[in-house]
Amino acid sequence: MGNLSKTKALFSFTSPRTIEKIIPEIKILSDNFEGQEWAGNENLQIAFFQKLFDSEFYEGEIFPSNPALAARDRITRSPKALGFVDLKPTIKLTPVGQLLLEGKRLDEVFTRQLLKFQLPSPYHTQSKTVDFNVKPYLELLRLIKKLKSISKTEIALFFSQLTHYQKFDKIVSDILAFRKNSKTYKGSRKMYVQYCAEEIIKKIFDDEIKSKNLKTRESSDTSLQKFLYTKIANMKDYADAFVRYMRATELVTFQRKTLRLVISSQKIEEVDYILKTVSPQAEKFKTESDFKAYLFNPFLVKLLSDDRELLIKKINKLSKEKVDKNLSTEKLKDFLYELQLAIKAKNVEEKVKEIKSYKELPDILEIFDKIKKRQVPDASLFLEWNIWRALTMLNYAKRIDGNFIVDIDGMPLNYAPAGKPDIESEFEDFAMITEVTMSGGHTQYKMESESVPRHFGKAKEATNKEMYCLFIAPKISEGTLAHYFNLNRFNTKLYGGKTKIIPLSIEQFVKFVEIGIDNKFDNPLLLKNWLEKQWENNQKMEDEEAWSLAIDNNILEWTKININ
Repeated sequence: MGNLSKTKALFSFTSPRTIEKIIPEIKILSDNFEGQEWAGNENLQIAFFQKLFDSEFYEGEIFPSNPALAARDRITRSPKALGFVDLKPTIKLTPVGQLLLEGKRLDEVFTRQLLKFQLPSPYHTQSKTVDFNVKPYLELLRLIKKLKSISKTEIALFFSQLTHYQKFDKIVSDILAFRKNSKTYKGSRKMYVQYCAEEIIKKIFDDEIKSKNLKTRESSDTSLQKFLYTKIANMKDYADAFVRYMRATELVTFQRKTLRLVISSQKIEEVDYILKTVSPQAEKFKTESDFKAYLFNPFLVKLLSDDRELLIKKINKLSKEKVDKNLSTEKLKDFLYELQLAIKAKNVEEKVKEIKSYKELPDILEIFDKIKKRQVPDASLFLEWNIWRALTMLNYAKRIDGNFIVDIDGMPLNYAPAGKPDIESEFEDFAMITEVTMSGGHTQYKMESESVPRHFGKAKEATNKEMYCLFIAPKISEGTLAHYFNLNRFNTKLYGGKTKIIPLSIEQFVKFVEIGIDNKFDNPLLLKNWLEKQWENNQKMEDEEAWSLAIDNNILEWTKININ
């Protein structure tokens, strides 16, 4: 049970980082350990984490030194707090958890449970110093609607202070003042945000600062500077997590130019219905059992799609054909879901047409610049999406599939599923996968050394064509470069023989795309020839550094290379 006395601001779930990752993790828990005691059972917690670590879903490479703690970090936070599992008296998948595993209309499931999350609750006892009374995700939705848009910085600095729903108007006023004052601040935007952040932390933690109680977790440094740095970093992490979890509802999306969070134009009625019908006050419960009955019930929070009249009205607004009003509510929901999938597909199709006309080039280049500066909400996801846009813009493939998930507005929503390449391109005579990462150094090598060649081998087998792989990162680490250099030179049965992995930095890839556009690229064989040339260089170069230099030099000529 959490004690709110340990915090003075709102917090979000940082483990797992994206809410969708709960699905395979609670399945592993329920399939292997249901009916067993969780609390205090370190052996079971270690066994669970071992199962998770060995699964295809786990993304880390190093087994933690304290696996029991790591297991609790995965399960006792969002899976428990959002009602997907019950851990007391024994492990049990709840009705909400069962619905989640069915995988049907996940946005609805996530929406209901996030709207139920409240402070305080029987899982989070009331603070003695701060009067918590808030449903954070409801208030964030209300804030976005009220302000028309909101940035991650504004969530970190101001929404984090919304510990009571009655503070809403003050938070709105503070954000508007923040925006107004930023225009007259004499320093840079970065300096202005840092100044505001420090002033806010000093205000929130005034008692701690005055009493010099400045110790932070995992640090012996008790200076005010370290205290401010740590608290600001925590606020940013929580803001990032709020954005990621809120996006899973698909009620909000990113504004295309500013990348601020906005209400989806397709979901305005749904949001209005929620803000009108869901009380902002934290619910009161006499016992933990009463709270669980509320939390575990999949249908207690009513959505627009639960109101048959409004549901039919929404369908008729989106559909050219009148819907049969005698259909069951579930069938009507399925009908609306299919309509929204069709709208999503149409939006992506229209976006592809715009991309192929080169109209998106300035925006694509701007997003690459923001990604390098970490000025996007989710750099890794936006890198996948932006590289897909760039490859699509080059044209002339039979298909270019970004395996990441987009929302109904065509903006990136979630990563490619486990086991799939980030991007797949197929041409008449060859195929190519593109793997993307924002990681660097040794972490890059640990994360990508096995998965990239494995995806290469599976893709080669599936297409039965000559296969290539572009590996793109902000900077190619020495370990990754050496690994792919050697892997390309030796037959590996698991990967379908010799791999053909060509590593490029983001800067090199941008140059590659610009040259293709400038030279009016229109023949896929030129791309194949260039890829093949880089692999042939790999076979005869003395070492990986010489190979990397050759790749860089050859980018300038890639639309002209011909192999007889």
